[in-house]
Amino acid sequence: MGSYRRELALDLPERQSAFLWGPRKTGKSTLLAERFPDSARFDLLETRTALDFTREPWLFTERVLALDARRRARPVVVDEVQEVPALLDEVHRLIE
Repeated sequence: MGSYRRELALDLPERQSAFLWGPRKTGKSTLLAERFPDSARFDLLETRTALDFTREPWLFTERVLALDARRRARPVVVDEVQEVPALLDEVHRLIE
């Protein structure tokens, strides 16, 4: 099976958030990895990460704030956020 060139523009204004929704296995995670290679990434399909954030959602804020300033200035990618819905409150708090 071949690959396809993605034409989606993902330029985000500072302090903004966005959701990338779509069917499974269509390349959303791959697109984000290609577009934001230097961004911090939290993959909630990793069991330990999901369990940590489920038990203590504030750890997400602590981990983001612990990033160096250069990485914090880039978009932070949270893959499979639906696995830990409480994380959206922490994301919202960080944006505000």
